[in-house]
Amino acid sequence: MVKVKARHGAFLMFPALPKHSVDANMSEEERIGVRFNLMFYSSTQQLSKPHW
Repeated sequence: MVKVKARHGAFLMFPALPKHSVDANMSEEERIGVRFNLMFYSSTQQLSKPHW
């Protein structure tokens, strides 16, 4: 297990597959969390086309 202590203004990026969690925000300040998928163009050449 890896534990990272975030700092104000820090941007953390990591793979989604390993189990992960965040502690509850106990401060009065707002915390913003953003999730997204990132795929490199060279990887997309090996994938099948979308079915929509």
